[in-house]
Amino acid sequence: MPIFLAFIMPSLVIMSGAIFYPENFSDPWHSLFEFLKVSTSISLLFIFPLGAYFYGMVSSVYESAKSYPIRFNRQRREVCFVDAKTHRILIVPWESVVAWVSNTQGVTSYGATRQYTFGMGLEDEEQDKVQFLLMPQASDAHALGMWASIRNYMEEGQLVDTPNPLLAILGLTPTGDQLKPYEGLHTFEIERENARGRCHMNDRGADLSPEEREEYGYPKRSPWPLRFWYMRRVLVFWKMPYLIAEWGHRKGRPTLPQQVQDWSQPLPPEQWAKPSPALVKANQIVQNAMDKQGATFVEACKAAGLHG
Repeated sequence: MPIFLAFIMPSLVIMSGAIFYPENFSDPWHSLFEFLKVSTSISLLFIFPLGAYFYGMVSSVYESAKSYPIRFNRQRREVCFVDAKTHRILIVPWESVVAWVSNTQGVTSYGATRQYTFGMGLEDEEQDKVQFLLMPQASDAHALGMWASIRNYMEEGQLVDTPNPLLAILGLTPTGDQLKPYEGLHTFEIERENARGRCHMNDRGADLSPEEREEYGYPKRSPWPLRFWYMRRVLVFWKMPYLIAEWGHRKGRPTLPQQVQDWSQPLPPEQWAKPSPALVKANQIVQNAMDKQGATFVEACKAAGLHG
């Protein structure tokens, strides 16, 4: 918007005037120069909202760099929490973790509102207290989904960042960049390849004529998806958004203490911790209730005695 207001709009206005009303623009370059002085001065007002936006973005990145992620170790069957202020490390057994979903309702001048929270409790036996972890969620479904993903990973070994199943259907093997769970410089190349794919210029029917492609059911070739992609990249300063995303990812990840890094190292399979018989039985009850009886996750947890 500032660039459009400062340079593009004055140029378009003066060019249109010089073409359609030449009698009013005897010296278009002088008119353009005068218009640019006004438009650039007005565009400087954008420095305040843009400054506030960049300040919020940068401060959030540095704030996230101070908070350590909660780590779940499936091989050890333990959960690690690092306090952001004291840097104290708390490691608790997975089976001692307590999780819950809560919701609160309030009334504002705009109507009733409801807030949902997913919480976990980690018992700190050394200090005789419980470390509470509270994460706001958009709905009950989001909160339960987060717990289900954590539980599936710890109990079933299901990965959260799995490849898109459509890639397997199309016979495509995801690369290392495509498997990265964040956006960065690699996203630029992935999006460019996707734009090329939408052009259908190098698909299996690349050697066929347009008539043959239509006969055999191949989509029509079109260079415009890639052209539009390049136009959008030029308007957003090429790779700058991806550079910012890469910087935010790297800067927003704190360096874990050496004890946590050692704790995170993989173990030989023979040293993997095993779930207790009680938990194995409860998981079987939950699985059977959901698969064979059509129960919801909450109902299955109640049947297994895991719901308070």
